[in-house]
Amino acid sequence: MTDRATDFLKQVRDHLFYLKLRPGGVRLQAKGADLSGFRLKGFTLNSSVLTQVNFSDAELEEVSFNMSDLFGSNFTRAVLVGSCFVRADLRGANFLKANLRRTDFEEADLRPGQILTFSSGKPPEIRQRTNLQDATLEGVNFKNADLSHADLANAGMKGTDFAGAHLFAANLAGADLREANFTGAKLKRAILSGAALNQTILRHADLRDAVLRNVDLAGADTAGADLNGAIYMKGTGNLPPEVRQMLEAHIQWINSAGRQGRRADFTGMDLRGVDLTAADLSGAVFRGARMNEASLAHAFLSLADFGGAALCGAKLDQAILTGANLMDADLSGAHAGDADFGLVELRNPDGTPAGRLWPTNLSGAKLEGADLRGARLTGAKITKAMFENANLASADLRGCDEFSANLGRAYLSGARRGTLSASTDPEKLQLLAI
Repeated sequence: MTDRATDFLKQVRDHLFYLKLRPGGVRLQAKGADLSGFRLKGFTLNSSVLTQVNFSDAELEEVSFNMSDLFGSNFTRAVLVGSCFVRADLRGANFLKANLRRTDFEEADLRPGQILTFSSGKPPEIRQRTNLQDATLEGVNFKNADLSHADLANAGMKGTDFAGAHLFAANLAGADLREANFTGAKLKRAILSGAALNQTILRHADLRDAVLRNVDLAGADTAGADLNGAIYMKGTGNLPPEVRQMLEAHIQWINSAGRQGRRADFTGMDLRGVDLTAADLSGAVFRGARMNEASLAHAFLSLADFGGAALCGAKLDQAILTGANLMDADLSGAHAGDADFGLVELRNPDGTPAGRLWPTNLSGAKLEGADLRGARLTGAKITKAMFENANLASADLRGCDEFSANLGRAYLSGARRGTLSASTDPEKLQLLAI
C-alpha cells in the first residue's frame, strides 16, 4: 500500500470516529487530493469535504458519500456500484464513463459549478457543467435531484428513476431511457434528441420547449405531460418504410459518431410531401431528391447536402441548415421563416473544435417568392442565387456578397446587411445549432 493510500485510510478511520462522536474523531477533509485508482468498499464517508478530489479510475463500491461536499470532483471511469450520494454537493463533478449502477443520488445537487482558474494573475470563473456522458446509470435513483444543465449524453439509464428531478436544459441526447421514470420531472428546454424512450414514464413531466428530434414518443407514457413548444416528430408512423429505416440508421450514425448505423443517403429519391418535421438529419445526403411540399420545419440539417434538390413550397420554418450545401437547389415558394442558413463551426472526429467556420452554400439556388423572414444567412455563399420577390424582412445577410446574387424586387425591410463582424463568436454559433 502506498503512503498516499495509508494516509487517506487513517483520515477515513478518524472520520468514522467523528461520525460516531468518539474521541479523536476528525472530519475528513481532502481538498484537491489525488486518489486516482484508489480502492475502497463499504465505507461511510458521510458529511466529508472532498472538493475537487481526483477519483478517476477508482473503485468505490457501496461507499456512502451522503451530504458530502464533492464540488468539482473527478470520477472519470470510476466504479461506484451501489454507492450513495444522497443530498451531496456534486456541482461541476465529472462522471465521464463511470459505472454508477444502483447508485443513489436522491436530492443531490448536480448543477454546474463555478470553477476558479488562475491565469496571468487573474482568477476568471468557468461555469463547468456536471458531466455524466457515457456513464452507466441503470437502476440509479435521481429522485428530486437537481440536474439542471447536466450533460448525460449517450448515458445508459434504463430503468433509472428521475421522479420529481430538475433537468432544466439538461443534455440527454442519445441516452438510453427505456423504462425510466420521469413522473413530475422538470425537463423544460432539455435536449433528448435521439434518446430511446420505449416504455418511458413521462406522466405530468414538464417538457416545455424541450428538443426531441428523432424521438418516437409513441411507446412512452406522456399522460398529463406538458409538451407546449417542444420540438418533436409527430408522424414517424406515416413515413415510408424505406425512409423510416434510413432515419433510424442515421440516428445510430449520429449518436455513435459514425461507429454504428449509416449516413442517410436519399439521393434522387421521391420525397414529395414527406413529413420530417423535427428530424435530425445533419450530414444526410439529398442530392437531386424531389422534396416539393415536404415538411422539414424545426429539422436539424447542418452540413446536409441538398445539391440540385427540388424543395419548391417546402416547409423549412426554424430549420437549422448551417453549413448545408444547397447549390442549384430549387426553393421557390419555400417557407423558411427564422431558418438558420449561417456559418457552422467544424469539429474534429473526436468532437473538438477544428477552428474553422463553414458557410452554407446557396450558389445558384432558386429562392423566388420564398418566405425568409427572420432567416439567418450570415456568411452564406449566394453567388447567382435568385431571390426575386423573396421576403427577407428582418433577415440577417451580413457577410453575404449581395452583388453576386439577384435580389431584384426582394423585400428587405429591417434586414441586417453589410460586413460580418470579425468578432463572431464560434461558441454562439454552436449554441444556435442545438
